[in-house]
Parts: sequence; structure tokens; C-alpha cells
Amino acid sequence: MKSLCTPIVIALSILWLSACTTDHAAQTTRVSLMTYNVENLFDTVHDVGKDDYAYLPLSVKKAHPEYLATCAHIEVAAWRKECEENDWTEALLNEKLKRLSAVIQQINQGRGPDILMLDEVENINVIEQLNAHLGTSDYQTRVLIEGWDARGIDTAVLSRLPQWDKAQLHRVPYKALGDEDPQRVSKTRGILEVRLLLPDGQKAAVFAVHLPSGGAPGYLRQQAVAYLAQLKSELPSDVLPIVGGDFNINAGEETQHAYIANDLASTWAVSQLIGCNDCKGSYYYHTKREWSFFDMLLFPKQMTTEQGFNGWQVDPASIRMANQSPYQVNRWASPARFNSARQAEGVSDHWPLYAEIFHTAH
Repeated sequence: MKSLCTPIVIALSILWLSACTTDHAAQTTRVSLMTYNVENLFDTVHDVGKDDYAYLPLSVKKAHPEYLATCAHIEVAAWRKECEENDWTEALLNEKLKRLSAVIQQINQGRGPDILMLDEVENINVIEQLNAHLGTSDYQTRVLIEGWDARGIDTAVLSRLPQWDKAQLHRVPYKALGDEDPQRVSKTRGILEVRLLLPDGQKAAVFAVHLPSGGAPGYLRQQAVAYLAQLKSELPSDVLPIVGGDFNINAGEETQHAYIANDLASTWAVSQLIGCNDCKGSYYYHTKREWSFFDMLLFPKQMTTEQGFNGWQVDPASIRMANQSPYQVNRWASPARFNSARQAEGVSDHWPLYAEIFHTAH
């Protein structure tokens, strides 16, 4: 995807990025980031080859008996019922988009983050619809590359920053163990890499991830974490890597295997380990009464030092859950899912995670 930015915009970008401050000795540039699992953001049109039947208008499903026949083969009763009965209309989609926009634009004086990483997005069409609701955010870079997920959900990156190279989707080389079906393992999400140019000309590689869900064995998430470290090591040494997304590592799994404390933290500075001191988590399991840090931001460890990565540092005090929109919190003070039957609340079953990085020029 070509950026709509020009060299003039790049040169002036320091003036319009969030929270730029100047004192007598130095000029500090800040860039804001958000990662957000937007929970089943589908358009209302069937994508050929994808199991998106739950998120189609009921009238369309009734007009296509083959769609409903596919729903009948779903083994989990609740998912089968949703596929057969959910009426995903344009009106509901627009309401969801309106609420997502309110969540995204609750920071940075209504402009939203400079870099936005999204999970559970069906296609570029629905990204363009969301962008229309986010008009004042001025996201000139919008990237989604279709992956291999059976339902058709992908990751996306939106930004006010321009691209300096072509985006790519990395297929994680998962290896099935034991009785796990290799074909099933292969039909999952890749790692989206979008290369953005920071205001001072620093090249960055932004990786948007959505690792296999809790229904998949934990070793697959561990394999993805290892592959992410490999992608980092293969970057040119002058390119700044940043990662955001839903890692699907729940609190119980972390207690047992320490995929975050050991595997991730051996390579990266992990958001909730360096900041977010008042955060309980981004996802809540009601049945277990348990919070989990599914959603994380990862930075090179140099960014936590005074020297930074070519001068770029992460601000630990800025790391927080962005959860002040009235749509986001239910009566249990946890993330409120979008529910067409209860339209007073609800937008996603995750809370977005926010952080800022900064560079000081002396």
C-alpha cells in the first residue's frame, strides 16, 4: 500500500504528532501507540472461502440455504446458535463502528493514537468503513493483508505516519505435535509487519500479532513468540521494532509456563512488566474470576535505557488501559462485549492498551 504522505508532510510531522513539547534545551517528540482487539469486526458481505456466516444479515443467510447448512456443522452449541440466528445488519455494524471510534479517539484530544494495531478484523473493506468514522484521526496509512484464518479474521495497522517500505504478512512456521492436526494448525493468523517512518526519519517495523486462541495448545503460542524473536533478529540493525497485539496467553497458562516472564521478556521490554502499574489486565474470564494480559506492547530493551534505540525511548508512565469510554465497562467493571440485545453498553471483550514513545533532540 502506498502512503498518501509527501516529503513535506514527513518534514512537518513533528508539528502534528501527539504531545510534542519544547523547552530551552531540547525538543521532545512523542508518538502514541494503541493495540486493540476489536472483537469480530466483520462487514455484512460474505467473503468467499471464509467461515463468516455468523456475521451476515439473517435475510442473506435465509436466502442461501448452503450458508445455514454450514452453520449446522459447528460442534459448539453456542457458536452454532450464533451462526444460525445472529442478524448482523448494516445498522448494527455502523453502531459498532461508532463505538469503536469513540474508544479509539478517547485519547490524544480526540485524534486517537499515531499508530493503531487492530485484531479480529475481517478485511480492508471494514477497515475503510472504520476509517470513515475516524475521519479526524487522519490515518493515511491503512494496511490489512488477507491471511489464512478459517473465519477470515486478520490484523491491521492504521497510522498517521508514512510507510518507508512494503508491508508483509509473515506465516508462522507452526509445527503440530502429538495428535494435533497439521492442517488445522496452519489455518491461523500470521504476523503483519508494517514499516513506518517516525518523525525524525527513524525507520520502524511495527508487528501486529494475534496468536492462536486458548483452544489451541500452548506450545503454538510459544512457537509464535520464538518466531517473533527471529523476525526481530532479521531486521537491519538501524530499524526500530515495535510489537502490539493479542497474545492469548491467559493468567493460568502464564503461571504454569511463564511464556511472558521467560520467553517474551528474554527478548523484549514487555508493557505490563515495565509500566501499567494499576492495570489488572485487558481481558476478564468471568467463569474463572480471572484477569489476563492478553493484549501487550513490546519494545526493544534499549528503549528502557537513557540512550534508547537511536535516542527513542518508551515512557513507562504512559502505559495504561484506555478504558474511559462509557461503552467499554460493564456492571462487573470488566470489558463490555458488543451485544445487539443490550445496546446501552458494549463494544469489545478486550480493553485497548496504550503507550507513548519519545525522542529528545538536543
